[in-house]
Amino acid sequence: MQRFYTLPIVCTVLSLLVGSGLVTSAFARPAGHAPDRLGRFEERLNRRLERLDLSDDQRSSVQTLLRNHAKEVIRLRADIGTMRVDLRQLLQTEPVDMAKAKQALQAIAAKEVDLRLAHITAMQDIRMVLTPEQQKQFRAIPGHRGPRREGQGQ
Repeated sequence: MQRFYTLPIVCTVLSLLVGSGLVTSAFARPAGHAPDRLGRFEERLNRRLERLDLSDDQRSSVQTLLRNHAKEVIRLRADIGTMRVDLRQLLQTEPVDMAKAKQALQAIAAKEVDLRLAHITAMQDIRMVLTPEQQKQFRAIPGHRGPRREGQGQ
């Protein structure tokens, strides 16, 4: 009867998964982050903009705005991630310095506000590229996230 050695088998499977890129992408992101939300945002936005018959100048302006927005989002998320690492280290001390913990949490919250404002600003900047008629059409396209009505999901 042959004996199976589970460790070599597990190591082989993991090396194949890592080599194929299936595992690294899952472990590279902080918990709770959806895969490439920014890419999906741009994809949805581009699908909506395709319906508006943009001029070449408008298309170029929108792509520049999206590129700059992506860079800003990457910087802000990196800052937030770094701040969270610092917070975890702070929380491992005994006793926890509550004043420093509060300050760290407030700094993270401020960066998260900056991130949300960056999204809003990008959308406003893109709208400014559109003609009034295109803006009207853009708002009417399904997928537009305007103010939530009472009773809608959170």
